[in-house]
Amino acid sequence: VAGTDAGNIGTQHASSFYPELLLMQKAGLSNWEILRSATINSAKGFGKEALHGSIEKGKMADFILLDKDPSIDITVLSNIKKIVRRGEILETKKLFEVSPEILAQQQLNAYNLRDIEGFLEPYADSVEIYEFPEKLMSKGKDKMRKDYGPMFQQVKDLHCEVTKRIVQGNTVIDHETVWGFGPKPVNAVAIYKIENGKIAKVYFIQ
Repeated sequence: VAGTDAGNIGTQHASSFYPELLLMQKAGLSNWEILRSATINSAKGFGKEALHGSIEKGKMADFILLDKDPSIDITVLSNIKKIVRRGEILETKKLFEVSPEILAQQQLNAYNLRDIEGFLEPYADSVEIYEFPEKLMSKGKDKMRKDYGPMFQQVKDLHCEVTKRIVQGNTVIDHETVWGFGPKPVNAVAIYKIENGKIAKVYFIQ
């Protein structure tokens, strides 16, 4: 059964569920086994398989709609377009406003997948990257693509974990542990400044 111990340090409510599925894949489960663990197996675990867990006549009409087949590519679960809740179709973009924390988590998820386009999507076109406090390192998405694209391809063990997160208004401060750049992990602090629904500035402290 899929699930996380949300509430522990570094294990965020809701957003920790998707990385859990990726870890299950890394551990050797097939995509179908992962999907079953998050649907029918979970329903059976709660004794609710008569109403939930699979799409069948007479069951509750609760499911998600995707653009691609998750049995082929499990990462499509990170881009849910629509939700059907008790038969009512809901568009995810209209359900809630994208918060600063969601933007920070979205780019982190894509970073760990080494998905350059997904990684850049939460950023403003004119994003500025600084070495704290005010040393400008890069500006614009195109520069980020040139910097991060090759790194995503070359560093196969790349992984970043948030060990502590503080959200204050439009600012997100993450204490991060990053693997893939040597025998020991690197500890850093990333400060994300959000403007107009996008990450406009990032300050790194090492």
